Amino acid sequence: MKRNFIYSFFIALACLGFVACDSDDNDQTKNLPEGSKPSTKFTVGNCEDEQNAKDAIKLDVKTWGDGKTDKEFVSVELFGDGHFLITTPNALTAQKRAADGPRKAASILKRSNKSPLLARVGENNGTDDIDNGLYICGTYTRVKDGVYKLSNNTMIEIKDGAVKGTATVTYTNRYGVSITIVVSVDYNYQQDAAMRQLCRSWKFDESEVWLYADDFCFGYGKQWMTFGRVQQEITLAPEAKKWGFDEDDVLETDDCCKRIVFSPCGRYICFFADHDIEVGRWEWKDIKNGVLRLWEPVDLDDDDDDDDDWADVTVRFDGNQMHLYQDYMDKDDGVKFRVLGVSTFTARYY
Repeated sequence: MKRNFIYSFFIALACLGFVACDSDDNDQTKNLPEGSKPSTKFTVGNCEDEQNAKDAIKLDVKTWGDGKTDKEFVSVELFGDGHFLITTPNALTAQKRAADGPRKAASILKRSNKSPLLARVGENNGTDDIDNGLYICGTYTRVKDGVYKLSNNTMIEIKDGAVKGTATVTYTNRYGVSITIVVSVDYNYQQDAAMRQLCRSWKFDESEVWLYADDFCFGYGKQWMTFGRVQQEITLAPEAKKWGFDEDDVLETDDCCKRIVFSPCGRYICFFADHDIEVGRWEWKDIKNGVLRLWEPVDLDDDDDDDDDWADVTVRFDGNQMHLYQDYMDKDDGVKFRVLGVSTFTARYY
């Protein structure tokens, strides 16, 4: 049994050939640890809408000024927790480069260290440039209806009264220059209980992961927060060490997603413990059963692109908490490998 196979399986999770575990695994499922599998029923919690929930909107640029100057961004999105995300024209090029590389999977439990869209920046109440300005993330203030001041010293004023379809926007950049742009409005904040519950800022509480070979658990890891710092414990069976595993192959403190923000327009932002930031997208795969599909950033505008990297997670709400479950398996030389994980987050910004 080769370490590189198991390790690549763990970090790839949902790559080609890997499938979610199903009901045929009755014998193995009976022996799974308590808390590793979601409840059968999906219900929403009781979180109130965030302060800026009704401001959540995504504006995609159609025309920029008189067309003689370069676009400063291709879209700007306002999140319900008061964050904004600007996507610059260069980000689309980077997404195409990412799609040309080997497939990886999106994962809340363990980050892929090879993603080209990670940036070592400081998470704070100001503004962060992600990957040298491919994305710009910060906070915004609602001045009045349709007028928003962004923390990067810019201003957005939506001129049309009805914010739907196409709108005219006056954008004032950080140099004080006002530019008239026309945008298409992606306003997906539907009056849907599951959407309202998910789309907010979530703070990390704890996570657990189990690694199995057939019905033998050869690795276990747990992370939790203590006074703002990530703590963890890892347990490896002697067999795992013979296969070449070490503790960093299970969990790493730097890879902990300390806060994740979901947008009603299908974006998410993950803030990692080492101050990296990752931008991805999500969609409901099965809203009735609470199954999300998380996509890593690639060329989202290319309908022919079939190289997107994704992972399915099952979400369960409990009061003001959210639990994300992942469950994947594969076979090699007749041995069934399986990875189970659950991460718990609480709805809060600070």
